[in-house]
Amino acid sequence: MTRRLAALRLLLVLSFCNVALAQPTGTFTPTGSMTTPRFSHRSTLLADGRVLIAGGLTFEAECYCSKILASAEIYDPSSGTFTPTGEMVTPRDAFTSTFTLLPDGKVLATGGHKIGQALASAEVYDPQTGKFAVTGSMTTPRWGHTATLLNSGKVLIAGGATDATAELYDPSTGTFTATGSMSNPWADTATLLPNGDVLITGGNPDGPAHSSADLYDPATGTFASIADMNANHPESTAVLLPNGNVLVAGAYFADPGSSSKIAELFNPAIDTFARTGNMTYDRGRNTATLLPDGAVLFTGGSHEGSIDASIYNLATAELYDPVTGRFRSTGSMTRSRELHAATLLNDGTVLITGGDEIVWPSGILASAEIYTPAVLVPVLNVTDLQFDRINAVAGSSYSVNVSGSNLTAQTFFDVRFISPGSNESVVVLNWQKGLTASHEVAAGIATGSWKITGVRAHEIETDHTGNFFPVSSTITVSP
Repeated sequence: MTRRLAALRLLLVLSFCNVALAQPTGTFTPTGSMTTPRFSHRSTLLADGRVLIAGGLTFEAECYCSKILASAEIYDPSSGTFTPTGEMVTPRDAFTSTFTLLPDGKVLATGGHKIGQALASAEVYDPQTGKFAVTGSMTTPRWGHTATLLNSGKVLIAGGATDATAELYDPSTGTFTATGSMSNPWADTATLLPNGDVLITGGNPDGPAHSSADLYDPATGTFASIADMNANHPESTAVLLPNGNVLVAGAYFADPGSSSKIAELFNPAIDTFARTGNMTYDRGRNTATLLPDGAVLFTGGSHEGSIDASIYNLATAELYDPVTGRFRSTGSMTRSRELHAATLLNDGTVLITGGDEIVWPSGILASAEIYTPAVLVPVLNVTDLQFDRINAVAGSSYSVNVSGSNLTAQTFFDVRFISPGSNESVVVLNWQKGLTASHEVAAGIATGSWKITGVRAHEIETDHTGNFFPVSSTITVSP
């Protein structure tokens, strides 16, 4: 009897340990299919919570070759369905072109290539009309470049195949102007840092991959070379974390000739990179999505087999925990995918669309699926901001009320505003904590109309990772 009781106690202890140590995984479930099979496309979350899917590549039966798409469609999370929207003026695929959500809610598409020739053209999608329209052309034809929305409201276009130059797009004029040049051509990733600088990492131009990194300073319009990364990460992903560090992970055919498990962190306080935990799979051409709880979701991609050196596309997914610096597996997608797209939705789930599965051309996917985290944390959504008055006198005070969903008294708010007589915006971090707060009007402040155009909400003081929700609220300062 004693032995049986001891064995039973041991079994109960082991069972409890297994339950306690088991980490819940997220789930992937199918949703509606796209109207067109596509890979290497772009997906952009619009201000109203829908998702724009545009461009990419598909299979052309007539020539038995890939075809660059001009088509676009909209995903509606409320119905789980895709519907066509206006086509792009010029076919573009995400591997060579970029798409950027602008402060006014429109989407900028730039560059790409056609029959091997780089494009300088650009266009803008308007969600209100459902149409793309031509805007000014870039100063340099580009493909494989990056595009980053700056705090000023302008867009930094950097690098491209064999090109180290950069330029700025001004949405108010629809024009591009040259700015400084990087230390190396191409640019794998570009990440806007909380201080307004942009981190540019690596690349793989017509030659070996390089591990260099640059910082772009919008105030001076110049790039400065910083310490190299610890590894080469061609076609990698970079994600700004809630603590202000940048996670760079994955690679496609990194040294010594395979995809990579290596991940590292950029610390903006000292401008250096340091290794963090390795990924559970070596992967490249994957997606990386920051979740509302601070974890980063990696899905799919390609990896090189250890036995026959064949390239396999993955259905696996994993999470990076910035607290522990470790990766762990989290479920698997319903299909293996590379060169697919992932978009964080406002309810905290992630939309996964398209991609190339196993065998080209039959492996090009129209299917889509939803990743639901084990613990669902919805996005903090700002819908409106109201001043308590229309006019304020210098030296007085005013109060601001913010409304939206999932907001609390502990929520921090960043604001994007335009000051009197200016066409460029400015971002103030942690401008207000709580839904209602009082602000002083400093003596000597510029008089005239001050307009807030966007608000970003976050629960962690150092977290400046989310999109600004477009709002429009104005207060006039009088002497």
